[in-house]
Amino acid sequence: MTVNYIDLYDRAARIAGDRAALIDDGGSISYAALTALTNRFANALVAGGFGPSTRFALFSPNCSAAMVAMLGGLRAGGAWCNINLRNAIATNIDILARGGCEALFFHSSTAELVEQIRAGVKTLRFVICIDRDLPGFPSLATVAGEGSGAAVNVRLAPGEIGFQGSTGGTTGAPKITQGDPGFLAWNTIGFMTELQFGGTPPVNLAVAPITHAGGIVAMATLAMGGTVVLMPAVDLGKLLEAVERYRVSLLFLPPTVIYMLMNHPKVRQTDFSSLRYLMSAAAPFAVEKIAQAHEIFGPVICQSFGQTESGFPLTFMPPWAVTEALRNPAHAGRLKSVGLPTPNVAAIEIMDDQGRLLPPGEVGEIVMQGPTAMLRYVNDPEATVAIKAGGWQHTGDLGFRDRDGFIYVSDRKRDLIISGGFNVFPLEVEQVLVAHPAVQDCAVIGVPDEKWGEAVTAVVELAPGGRATPAELIQLCRDRLGPVMAPKHVEFIEALPRSAVGKVLKRELRERYWKGKAGRI
Repeated sequence: MTVNYIDLYDRAARIAGDRAALIDDGGSISYAALTALTNRFANALVAGGFGPSTRFALFSPNCSAAMVAMLGGLRAGGAWCNINLRNAIATNIDILARGGCEALFFHSSTAELVEQIRAGVKTLRFVICIDRDLPGFPSLATVAGEGSGAAVNVRLAPGEIGFQGSTGGTTGAPKITQGDPGFLAWNTIGFMTELQFGGTPPVNLAVAPITHAGGIVAMATLAMGGTVVLMPAVDLGKLLEAVERYRVSLLFLPPTVIYMLMNHPKVRQTDFSSLRYLMSAAAPFAVEKIAQAHEIFGPVICQSFGQTESGFPLTFMPPWAVTEALRNPAHAGRLKSVGLPTPNVAAIEIMDDQGRLLPPGEVGEIVMQGPTAMLRYVNDPEATVAIKAGGWQHTGDLGFRDRDGFIYVSDRKRDLIISGGFNVFPLEVEQVLVAHPAVQDCAVIGVPDEKWGEAVTAVVELAPGGRATPAELIQLCRDRLGPVMAPKHVEFIEALPRSAVGKVLKRELRERYWKGKAGRI
């Protein structure tokens, strides 16, 4: 029998009892109340024709009602389809329509967009407002009121769908992945084995969208009997206040938000003594900023690596390893690592273009095997065959493994720049640029150039009050990396374009240079 996520939640809920499971601006919900409510909601869904592998999506900011809807949908045997509130509405309609989504659980703040979604997604059968009744749309509470209070945990047969994900779409229209019934459980177990709180239930401040990786972290928190405090949007001042008020021990943020937090005027007056893990993912954490973050937040900095196609977490770099790398010059290079493979992964290796597994120190594509590897891309058999070539799940990320087993991500294969016949990994250049105190974030891309083929170009977002010149930044890179790796051009931009989960959209930056050209990278 496959373990599903609700098994993990129910195990924790039986122990936690009246402990707060969810907290938002509307108050708190205990484990006992959350279990009862999600049972009633799930029973009502099943009675209404919601069956195994029914695709459902959340269209909501972070709030307790969204977590209730997610748990209820999973109890009813549904497959969670992740879309993001901050996507363009046309993108979300496209993802839901191509994925055959049948249920939409939406927050009233998004109501004006729901009619567009319903018109564009012909497969929708359930459209429910999670926080209140609206004309034509019953609320979650109303639907749950019609359901039985009996315990329910609909199990999926092997081969059915437990998760349907949309990729970041940083190089075009998002692909849609499908994961098996154990996908969410295995991801949750990965975090449960890595995050240790010394017997004290964790408190997770959910700031990153719970519709994506933030939801996996929140689900793991509940599976450990902890409390999830939900923030509807990034507000740095409120974030700092919440850390103190709720004694937050687990905080998951993309690096760009951590950088902004480090520059906040109140950050050094905030009590972070409760924090055990400040986890970064979605993009590499700049090495030169890790020491500063360690000094501000304490020995709590950690990193993780994962993706929609292959699962999250695939690797974990724990705080002790980061602290050791900062203190021990012999291990300083590990600050660039995303850590060791997690116990929920069968194997992670490095492969060359001929399908050969490479020894430590050699750069190739990161490939994996394990229960979180997706089953398929929806309606894209060719891409499915390609990503599973040779019996391995291909991540599309270049990297290497050191002799101690730590994994390093060099860059995305598609981001590699070939300038003057030499390979340039943008990430290496970006790491140097963000070391400059005036630089908040940056993206390095290749642009067409008659002499070099592709010219290394840096697009830079300055920190508040930061000042720097192109010549200064180019010289910094020349001194650290040499002339081949140094940018030929530096452009300043007010804000880098980002996806809904915080990844820089390099395709948008490239478009201005490559538009009308025959080639694309």
